[in-house]
Amino acid sequence: MSGRACELKVERLSTIEKVWKELFKKAKNPLPFTSYEWFSVLASNLLGFDPEIIVFRDGGVVVGILAATVTRDVVRLVGDERVTDLNDILCLPGHENRITETLAEFVRQNELGLDLFPLEVNSALVVGLKDQLPEVSVEKKDLCPLLELPRTWDDYLRELDSKSRHELRRKMRRINGTVIRDVKSADIDILFRLMTVSDNSKEEFLTPGIMAFFKELTERFDRNGWLRFRALVFDCNPVGAILAFVLKGRVFLYNMGFDPEYRRISPGIMTIARDIQSSISEGYEYYDFLRGDEDYKYRFGAKERYTVRVTR
Repeated sequence: MSGRACELKVERLSTIEKVWKELFKKAKNPLPFTSYEWFSVLASNLLGFDPEIIVFRDGGVVVGILAATVTRDVVRLVGDERVTDLNDILCLPGHENRITETLAEFVRQNELGLDLFPLEVNSALVVGLKDQLPEVSVEKKDLCPLLELPRTWDDYLRELDSKSRHELRRKMRRINGTVIRDVKSADIDILFRLMTVSDNSKEEFLTPGIMAFFKELTERFDRNGWLRFRALVFDCNPVGAILAFVLKGRVFLYNMGFDPEYRRISPGIMTIARDIQSSISEGYEYYDFLRGDEDYKYRFGAKERYTVRVTR
């Protein structure tokens, strides 16, 4: 190992709220999906129990948290694949190697398996475990397109291919008279309605537990300034809505819905287009479309990226 190993312990989620939040503020590239708020809401609404979490300490100081637990001799990430698009380790900058070395040694000594999904392909956790445990398998899973935002809307349009640029301009000319507005977290039912009418499968997805999860999550994220809940309004009606998160210069497009009665103005696509336009003017660096291989993401200029599953 490089230097002394960290101390690895398993601790209950509910007991480490303060140190988790402090670590989250100091982490280099935290995700909304690695926040204490995310896992707390997940536990109370979908998991139904207080999970044990792997915590790394150095001299008593928490330097890393991996929202994973040991179940039947396998280290698995805590989560629900229906709602969790990305996961990763949360750590202080500079501690990545020592933490992954400590985790690898823990896995070897206890003869444990690994099943870690969904991770970003360039995650320090993925890179470190590949180096420390040559026998691990890293499998490409879901597409997770990412758009790097330029400084101006005109620059953005120039970077699109000619067909996508022409189509986007044509559609945006149709939506004169529409505005995109912030929506209060308390009005999450607007999103539920638009999700259901735009996609029949969403009605099955929106179970009471999922809706309770969305409601509490938007309230918690709103208080932290991480919520980007917006609607495209036409004829005084919300015809498209997106639920997104914002963190460290990045917009995460989490879910959306639109009213098919207004299909002539492409309300789903135009809601995203207007939000990308706003994101550029607000100085965001990335627009993350998260998991899903829908073609519209690439027409907006997003580049191919995958999640991976790490197994042993």
